[in-house]
Amino acid sequence: MKRLVITNYKSRIISMLFNENKESNIDIYNLEKESIIDNIYVGRVRDIAANIGAAFIETAPGFVCFFSLTDNRNPIFLNKKNTKKVCQGDLLLVQIKKEGTDTKAPVCSSKINLNGNLVSLTCENPSHVGISKKISGKSTCDRLRSLLLPYVNDTYGFIVRTKCQDAAEDEILSEAISLCEEFMSMVNNAVTRKAFTLMKKSKSELIRDIETYKLTKDDEIVTDIEVLHNELSHSFSNTNVRLYKDDWELIKAYDIEGRLSKALDKKVWLRSGGYLIIEPTEALTVIDVNTGKIDQKAKNREDTFLKTNLDACKEIARQLILRNISGIIIIDFINISNQAYKDEVARTLKEYLKADNIKTNVLGYTSLDLMEITRKKIKRPLRDFINF
Repeated sequence: MKRLVITNYKSRIISMLFNENKESNIDIYNLEKESIIDNIYVGRVRDIAANIGAAFIETAPGFVCFFSLTDNRNPIFLNKKNTKKVCQGDLLLVQIKKEGTDTKAPVCSSKINLNGNLVSLTCENPSHVGISKKISGKSTCDRLRSLLLPYVNDTYGFIVRTKCQDAAEDEILSEAISLCEEFMSMVNNAVTRKAFTLMKKSKSELIRDIETYKLTKDDEIVTDIEVLHNELSHSFSNTNVRLYKDDWELIKAYDIEGRLSKALDKKVWLRSGGYLIIEPTEALTVIDVNTGKIDQKAKNREDTFLKTNLDACKEIARQLILRNISGIIIIDFINISNQAYKDEVARTLKEYLKADNIKTNVLGYTSLDLMEITRKKIKRPLRDFINF
């Protein structure tokens, strides 16, 4: 059973997801300053930086976003053009893909995505129907692909979401057609709009995050914020949403502050007796797996070290999600010489990382026998929100 607890924390909102009574996701939100991720705008090209293959596009006066010319071969122009070359002053339909940081501008793209419950319309893979990797069976995948192929074109395609596996075909088609109509209507209307017009506002970051948790009727959302309770009850009608009313504060009842502090500890103990040291730096994150309380003089040292490394794989996957660690991650597992054991560690890590909703790649061992992985950066890491 999953339980999502949402309450006030200082001047923000904190949500903590418990999976089998252990925290698995922590997020902090400023609802007064909503995320612009997935918002769609009429943007105006302010500058072209040919040396880096990019354009800088304003989505509001003075608010500049990075737009890769290399990744956007088919911009959605809203002004009349005789060429596909992006020029200063052009109006483009763009969607915000990444938030900005202290040193980098937000990233926008003409690869528009419109998400439904069953399918997503995407301009990233036009004329193509992608199938969720969690949908099993070749016949099922072929059926869903053939169902939607007649509705793709050279502008957009579809991604079939996991829920489609148990959905009726007419329900899937109805949603796909609705997304097509929404996209075409948006493009047609955008042509007549001025620069900086917000064409589609995304769902709040909190709602989007909760959707990724895939809560069921057996799970529960608990909050002591009445206004938020009403919104969540409407958005997640298939899940038990409970308004917490008790003399004992919700944040104390679940020891939210204590768990938050522990979630950022440098040292994380493993069940096997070993421990992790997690060191974030500006360039990358280093995770060191240590033997800790394990007897290094044990008869079968390699077997013992393998067990600890496999235990570490599970906890590392959990910590990456919990702390929202992204970018380059280097893992120094306990050294073992048995190649079959090393391969097992790599396979196990990949398996645990499948639970991550954010794209993560296990690149393998370096020449120094360090495991290198990358995790796509979508949001700031949890540690950035602690001293706000």
